[in-house]
Amino acid sequence: MKQYFTFTIGLVFGMCSLFGQPDAQSKSILKKSELHYKAFKTISADFILTTTGEGRKSLSNKGKLFIKGTQFKLDYADQSIYCDGKSIWSYNPVDEEVTLETYKKKTNDLSPQDMFNLYNRNYKSSFEGTVKAGKESQHVIKLVPKKKKEKFAYVKVHIDSKTNELKKVIQHFKNGSEVIVTVTQMLPNKPLADGFFVWQANEHKGAVLVDLR
Repeated sequence: MKQYFTFTIGLVFGMCSLFGQPDAQSKSILKKSELHYKAFKTISADFILTTTGEGRKSLSNKGKLFIKGTQFKLDYADQSIYCDGKSIWSYNPVDEEVTLETYKKKTNDLSPQDMFNLYNRNYKSSFEGTVKAGKESQHVIKLVPKKKKEKFAYVKVHIDSKTNELKKVIQHFKNGSEVIVTVTQMLPNKPLADGFFVWQANEHKGAVLVDLR
């Protein structure tokens, strides 16, 4: 998870020759979803991340994500990541160690914000139909990278047909493994102070700081 949600939260990822320009329906759905989330000042989300691989048992963990502009905080798998948009702290409470680095979003990586902003990126999209998930109806859109040297073959996103909310992101790697992020709850506009996204040393006495800047 230190790779800034590159599963997805890690979005959108060769098979490029199979697709032409993004179809109008997929573009419309992605645009509506993007505008839905752009209306919020903050986003707080609970999710389940499941990893699968050939011959290996799938592994699932719960997590929490908080977003405010370019800032985010991620709690996942006994690790907490704080980012104020300039610096990023990765805190492991088991080892009592926190790593500090300058935050630089890599070109091919997805930040947490990208989970909720899939429109108008360097990917080609295709509408694959609508599926039922309990009482919900979800649009399924497949996205593939325009560049062939990506780590991922494609990504599929599930978006609620009524609320335009993101429900699931499935990142399919070229080696056959998958990372699935299922959003279980989303709370918009929860008050979050800027200090919430900065690791506070006085609240973690005894933790060793490793400064890699």
